[in-house]
Amino acid sequence: MRRKLTSALLGIILAVVSIPSIAMGDNAPSFSLSLPTTAVSTNQDVRVTVKGEQLVDLYGYELRLQYDNTRLRFKSAAAHWTGLSVPASDKDGVITFAHTKLGKASGESGTAQIATLSFETIAAGPATFKLERVKLVDSKVAATTLTPNVQAKINISSNNQPILFVDLAGHWAEANVKLAVELGFINGYPDATFRPNAQVTRAEFTAMLARAVPLPAGAVGEVALDFADISVFPDWAKPYIAEAAAAGIISGYEDRTFRPCGKINRAEMAVMIARAAGFVLTLNQTSTFSDEAQIPSWAKTAVTVSVDKALLIGRGNNRFVPLGDATRAEALTVILKLRDLR
Repeated sequence: MRRKLTSALLGIILAVVSIPSIAMGDNAPSFSLSLPTTAVSTNQDVRVTVKGEQLVDLYGYELRLQYDNTRLRFKSAAAHWTGLSVPASDKDGVITFAHTKLGKASGESGTAQIATLSFETIAAGPATFKLERVKLVDSKVAATTLTPNVQAKINISSNNQPILFVDLAGHWAEANVKLAVELGFINGYPDATFRPNAQVTRAEFTAMLARAVPLPAGAVGEVALDFADISVFPDWAKPYIAEAAAAGIISGYEDRTFRPCGKINRAEMAVMIARAAGFVLTLNQTSTFSDEAQIPSWAKTAVTVSVDKALLIGRGNNRFVPLGDATRAEALTVILKLRDLR
């Protein structure tokens, strides 16, 4: 109830209290849009980050961003701060997204990343993003509306280039790696390697999953990024983690940390995949693996159901190896299977 009231209060503040749009003077907040790259292929994930400068006690905001919906498909929006987000609306290529902090938290001042919006490229050609309007609310509930009209442009090409990695020939996941790269949810390294047997961090797997499949939208008033270690989150990973948290895919550890740079093990991967697939995990099920006793109780049903649905397999000798670190090849393979299942 408190979250719903907070969400309603934010809406009232933004709709009623805000003063008319003002011109941006020398001391007014300014905003910019940034992209990881300005050249991508079709069927790839694109993330646009809104950055603010000269901010003063920014407690809540509403963004309105226009994009080319003939070449891009909107997927999700996520705030970079803990608090409450109102799910983004998308109407005729115009996205509206609002977020506020909660309680006695201090507003943001100076320079800060505000939000990241996720898109999928669907057609070749140039595409433009335009930040049309930003409504700002400070911790004293004073509101201001600005019209930055800043833009970012991207060029989308057809995805028809051959994919060559020097360390993939003969690997069991070679075909899966090439397909995952074509779909755009994972990439190789600048030295032309893919490193299929390298381990995967929790942040990396979360990002791969969020890029590859549409996650359930968070409910109105969902609190995202409410983790005790948010200060160590890589900036590139925050929107993916926020999206997965709002969708109920991740929940963190008992000490309220997420540990984004920690290696993800196979039990954790099984739970995330099972939640993303929408499997019912309330039943107490067990597997027939010889190391069943090593599977944590919170993961037993997820492992069993995911194996039954052919999303996961063991590692030989009838062992699941639940605490073993997942490799890049294993991670992308299970995500491809999830895409097929959905």
